[in-house]
Amino acid sequence: LTSTELLEAYEMLKKHALLDHLWMIHFHIGSQMGDIAPLKKALREAGNIYAELKKRGADSLGAINIGGGLAVEYSQHMHNQERNYSLREFANDVVFLMQDISKRKGVSEPDIFTESGRYIAASHSVLVAPVLELFSQEYTKKGLRLKKVNPPLIQELYDLYNALSRERAREYMHDALDHMESLLTLFDLGYIDLEDRSNTEILVNLIIKKSIALLKDKDSDELKKLQDRIQEKYLVNFSAFQSLPDFWGLAQHFPIMPLDRLDTKPTNPASIWDITCDSDGEIGFNRDLPLYLHDIDVDTEEYFLAFFLTGAYQEVLGMKHNLFTHPTEVVINFDEEGKYTVDNLIEAQNIMDILDDLDYDTYLMDKTLKYNIEESEYLGHEEKRELLGKLYLYLSENSYLKTIQAIDEER
Repeated sequence: LTSTELLEAYEMLKKHALLDHLWMIHFHIGSQMGDIAPLKKALREAGNIYAELKKRGADSLGAINIGGGLAVEYSQHMHNQERNYSLREFANDVVFLMQDISKRKGVSEPDIFTESGRYIAASHSVLVAPVLELFSQEYTKKGLRLKKVNPPLIQELYDLYNALSRERAREYMHDALDHMESLLTLFDLGYIDLEDRSNTEILVNLIIKKSIALLKDKDSDELKKLQDRIQEKYLVNFSAFQSLPDFWGLAQHFPIMPLDRLDTKPTNPASIWDITCDSDGEIGFNRDLPLYLHDIDVDTEEYFLAFFLTGAYQEVLGMKHNLFTHPTEVVINFDEEGKYTVDNLIEAQNIMDILDDLDYDTYLMDKTLKYNIEESEYLGHEEKRELLGKLYLYLSENSYLKTIQAIDEER
C-alpha cells in the first residue's frame, strides 16, 4: 500500500471499530536480496510505519512481518560472493532498527516475523546425477586413421604428441591449437578429407589431455587463458529444464561438485550438458568462475555430480520439456550417530504417465499401437509378441538414460 492507502485503510478500520483486529503489518521487497542496503532502507520505512500507526491509536498492533529476501549464497567461489552480509548481520540489523525506531517514537517494540522461504528451503535438496559421456572420450589413439603419407600439419601434430614433455607441454599445446585452426580451414576449403579432419581432432585432444596432465601441478595463468579452448564437455543424465529451471530462466548458477574421487584434484575445465535436445541445456564453462572435473572412463566407472541448494524452488518450477519428469527422489535421514537411512522413495514417472499429464489420450495410443502391430503383415507371431513386450517395457520406464550400474543389475 502507498502512504495514502495506508491512511485510508486505517481510517476505514477505525470507522468500523476494527482497529483491535489490526495486530501485524507485513512487507516483502523481493527474493534473493544480495545487498543489505535496500533491505535496511525497507526496514526503516516499515519500522516508522509501525510506530506511526501505534501512535495513532492502533493499540493491538504488536507485530511486524519483514517478509523474505534473505539471500542464499549460491556461489562456490570465494572471490565472487552473491551476498554481501552474514546471517548475524541480517539479524542484528533487523532487531536493532526495530528497537531504535520504537524507542525514538516512544512505542512498544514489535514481535518480528520473517518468511525467508528460499533461505530455509534451499539446503534441503540436492540433485545427484551420473555423467554419461565425456565428449572427447572417443578421441583415442586407437581411433587414428593415419595414412602412409599425411598432410604436413597432421604429421607434425603426430610428432608433437609423441615428443610431448613437461618442459614443452605449453608450447606444444599452443602449436596444436594453431594447427587445428589451419586444418579445419583446409577441410572447409576441400583440401583435406574426412579422415584427415578426424585425425586432427583426435591428435589435438590427445595433446591437450596429455598437456593438462603434465601441467596439473602448475597454477599457470597461460593454462587458465586457454581453458575456454580446451574445456571438456560432460554429458550428464538430467534435464536442466526439469531439475534446474532457475538456471535456464534466470541464469542462476548452483554449486556443483563431483561425489567421486574426492581425494584427487580435478583438472579438466568442464562444461555440463543435459540430455534434452535443447541447446539451452548447457552449463557453459566460465573462466572467471571455473568448474573443474576429473578425467574418467565412463565405460568402466561411474562418476556422479551433485548440484546443491536446489530446494528453492526447482522441483515445483520444473517442466516436462522433452517428456522428462522429476528424477527419482528419496529422503535421507540421519540419526545422532551420523548413520543414515534412505526413506520415502518416490519413483520418477514413466513415459505413459507423463503423456497422460500432458493430456494425450494414452488409451487410444495404446490401442492403436497394439492394433497396428497385431495387424502387420511383415512380422511373425513371435516377433509381434516380442515387439509388444519391449514396447510396453519402454513405455513403463522413465525418460532418463540407464547407467552402467543399472544395466549390470538387470543382467
